[in-house]
Amino acid sequence: MLNTFLTDETQEVILYIAFRAAYLTTFQELLDEFESDRMSGSPSGFLAKLPIAAGCAPQVQLNLLLKTWQKVHAGCEDLTDLDRCVCFYTVGELARLAQSEDRHVMKRALCGPKIAEVNGITWLASSLRLSQITGPFPIEASNLQREISDLADTTGDSSNLESNTCLTDVFLELLGQWTVSTQILDNANGLLTLEECHRLGRFFSQHPQLMNL
Repeated sequence: MLNTFLTDETQEVILYIAFRAAYLTTFQELLDEFESDRMSGSPSGFLAKLPIAAGCAPQVQLNLLLKTWQKVHAGCEDLTDLDRCVCFYTVGELARLAQSEDRHVMKRALCGPKIAEVNGITWLASSLRLSQITGPFPIEASNLQREISDLADTTGDSSNLESNTCLTDVFLELLGQWTVSTQILDNANGLLTLEECHRLGRFFSQHPQLMNL
């Protein structure tokens, strides 16, 4: 079994750091969109590699990320397909950073509220991809990725969408969202540092139109 190469403890650490990495890169995209002159024509956020979610607003991705984090943080085993997809693509984002050797974001991802014991973890994209494939998910994440990628294929044949209508509807609903829950800061508990929470709260206080008040 592939997952014998990664202990449960190692996978927990990888998932924690992956959520932090996904948060940091997606929040930066949000800052770039609303507080700088940078205009990006390409999809942004940690879900950008998922075609059906490529147009999802960065703030909505953050909202979803932190909601899923709270389930993971609480040890919830009853994760939805959407939750598992979030977990899968957070690890994918961390693997992308490792492959690109973005040491700045990697260092920030490691400097969270929880001490991450990384001794013994080989910080190579291949190791992270292994974690992405083997867990920790109730179903094999690689199968989930393949199913969702099939659903997201917009090249013509819409029959693929009929195989998982509920999940497709969830993603289409996300695309139509613009605001975030007022619980977003509470959901960041255990993942963000106090300073990061303050910065997130300050951003939304300056952009109240992005909150579902």
